[in-house]
Amino acid sequence: MKMEPIQEEYRKLKGKTAIITGASRGMGRAGALLFGQHGADVVVNYNSNKEAADQVVAGIEKLGGRAIAAKADVGNMKDLPGLVDACLDAFGKIDILYHNAAIHWVCTDLEDVTEEVWDKTHDCIIKGPFFLTKLVIPHMLKQGGGSVLFTSTSSAGTATPTDPHYMTAKNGVNALYRILAGWFAPEIRVNCVVPGFVKTDMFRHHSPDMWKMLAGMVPMNRMATPMDVAHAALYLVSPEAAYVTGVEIPVDGGRMSAMPRRNLLAGLQSMKPGLEQFDKKDYGEDEIEDIDVGL
Repeated sequence: MKMEPIQEEYRKLKGKTAIITGASRGMGRAGALLFGQHGADVVVNYNSNKEAADQVVAGIEKLGGRAIAAKADVGNMKDLPGLVDACLDAFGKIDILYHNAAIHWVCTDLEDVTEEVWDKTHDCIIKGPFFLTKLVIPHMLKQGGGSVLFTSTSSAGTATPTDPHYMTAKNGVNALYRILAGWFAPEIRVNCVVPGFVKTDMFRHHSPDMWKMLAGMVPMNRMATPMDVAHAALYLVSPEAAYVTGVEIPVDGGRMSAMPRRNLLAGLQSMKPGLEQFDKKDYGEDEIEDIDVGL
């Protein structure tokens, strides 16, 4: 997707300053570029890849925005004050805090979930964002308001028998953003974006067949792009959502709320001939009707 500068009157975040964690790649990168395109001054947070963060900064500048790269490990509490200071030193204020950074170890066996894996996952996804929010809130209140955006996952809504470290951390996010929304309203809005299967590094190791299978699990019949998520994030932090707080927007192609009929129908059709094998002496009329309606 080629991005171009947009006219001043269409910039939704003109005059705003945003910190975006984990913004050197994936969904954070897309959000940083889109926010910058819409006039925000952006702090592009990264943990290890300075070159990638600098490229995002350069991309924002080409779109007519201002940005800096700021190194900080969101899961390390000692790094958080420096991230806030970097934003204030460069731009003088903080209007938007977008919690995007996350880490995800795939643990197929319970033995893989070590104490280190558990702690680092929760530090990055729930503990760090809470304490970073705590540092930012006084600055937002001082200036009269702001917007905080968290990131969950569509997988958090189910008790998936895998990766308990990751799923519990994301479910913690689902509770935390609602708590903070009620705590800091009306001055500060707190919302959450909920991606589904997104074409990021998290899925890069999968085969093309796996990508196709994942796409087939959702009604939209494709995986999301990072920019799909960025547009939802842009809405939630923009003045257009001035009366929106304590909500989540799923960007999951319908995964959490609908089943793709095109894939389901073939399976159901293959099951229907089996009804002819039922004998009415074994199944009452009502029971047969129930089964037929169910299909």
